[in-house]
Amino acid sequence: MEFMNVIKNRQSCRAFTDKKVTESELTAILQSANASPVGNGMYQDVQLSVIQNEVLLAKLEANTQNAIPAMEHALYGASTVIAIHCKQEENPAIGMANASVIAENMLLTATSLGLGSVYLMAVPMTAQYNAELCKEIKVPEGFVPCAMVAVGTPLHAPEERELTTGRIHTEYIR
Repeated sequence: MEFMNVIKNRQSCRAFTDKKVTESELTAILQSANASPVGNGMYQDVQLSVIQNEVLLAKLEANTQNAIPAMEHALYGASTVIAIHCKQEENPAIGMANASVIAENMLLTATSLGLGSVYLMAVPMTAQYNAELCKEIKVPEGFVPCAMVAVGTPLHAPEERELTTGRIHTEYIR
């Protein structure tokens, strides 16, 4: 897919089919994660966990719903969730910045493959307070789950839209 079409079609998917992500699709998504720039090239300060176990996905969803009762379907029915864990730092913004860049690469790659995807914040933010769950999703000692990306086949086609500069107020300082 041409890059600006990827940008145009990159939308949050909040309903997935039960079709599984293929190994080649998953490999492409993980390659894009590994191509992401991270602060000072400190790749040892980030780790990914690919979660496809249905029981564990249900635990993640239940944990989120227990913490945020209004969030009924935190994973939106996705059968693949990729957790981004970052080393705990004095300044947690470093990990969040790294996780966000990695997540966006994965989200764009999913779009280019015709997959749906969504950036998850509530799931990792609530999981980090559940030591047993962190152990199950393979969060290393000294790390914290910062973000997650859910990917899969979208239940509905992406909404048609045009690129614009009018959605976000912009001030020009020239």
